[in-house]
Amino acid sequence: MPQHDTFKAWTWHEPGEPRSLTLEDHEMRPAEAGEVIVDTRAIGLNPVDWKFIAMESRLWQPGQIPGVDAAGVVIDAGPGVDHLAPGDRIAVHTSLAGPGTFATRLRLPARAVMRLPDGIDFITAAAFPCPVLTAWQAIEKLPVTTGAHLLVSGGSGSVGRIIVQLAKARGFHVIAMSSPERHELLYALGADEAISSPHQLTAPLFAVIDTVNGEHARQLSQHLGANGHVVCVQDRLDGPVAPPFERALSQHEVALGALHMTGTDQDWQALVNAGETLLNQVAEGALSLSDVAVDEFDALPTRLSELKHGPRQAGKLVIRVDG
Repeated sequence: MPQHDTFKAWTWHEPGEPRSLTLEDHEMRPAEAGEVIVDTRAIGLNPVDWKFIAMESRLWQPGQIPGVDAAGVVIDAGPGVDHLAPGDRIAVHTSLAGPGTFATRLRLPARAVMRLPDGIDFITAAAFPCPVLTAWQAIEKLPVTTGAHLLVSGGSGSVGRIIVQLAKARGFHVIAMSSPERHELLYALGADEAISSPHQLTAPLFAVIDTVNGEHARQLSQHLGANGHVVCVQDRLDGPVAPPFERALSQHEVALGALHMTGTDQDWQALVNAGETLLNQVAEGALSLSDVAVDEFDALPTRLSELKHGPRQAGKLVIRVDG
């Protein structure tokens, strides 16, 4: 890579709407130790992107490049990086602290990068990291208990539908909750039951994985039996959900960003290994992702604004970047 390469990036300067991002030139230095430089081919949009654009954060200063999910081609590998090389096709979920993925070139920690199998295109790969790795972290919180009743709220969302499939593969009795018009999809994904209200539950649950918010998770925890588990994917619980010693419930939270702040190399190796295994399952047709809507790089702020203000979408938004 040239010593002084430039690239385009959608850039943040102060809290505001996604449409306030400005397209600017940035300089890219060669990869340093433990890093790779990637030529971006596709960018996945997530709700956390517009949430951080709107807020004051000690992590961001003017000139920040937002974005956490992307796919592309390695063009430079720094010292100490021996598992990746120029030409490798990759996907990544990177740190909110940045530099982020809303750019035509990416500077990435090599330990967070997942290699793509031949059967995965860049659009699919960019839609993969946040929802699938989040789902994997959620299901990893639970001890595998064959036949145990597991409720997945928001089962038809981009994270929920992955949890349904992973839970079924691990032998749980999967109860997926969503609006009635999505029940046929949930059965196709492997759910044993599809419901639209917790009032339809007929037996105590072993576990709840909630993808809505902390208060929703608290309400659903009322349906847990003794030694049950509640896992929060969005938000977190602000205290115990049951009186002491009454049901002895275990409470869990999920946050991909925690690994960027406190994860060890071993933690990252486990996540990347799981991600690459799941990418192969997508390539083989054994794991189904959400439908994807695609637009061009120039439309990124507009599409992110629609993700923030428009009706909740069942699919995933991906931005194509010309290679």
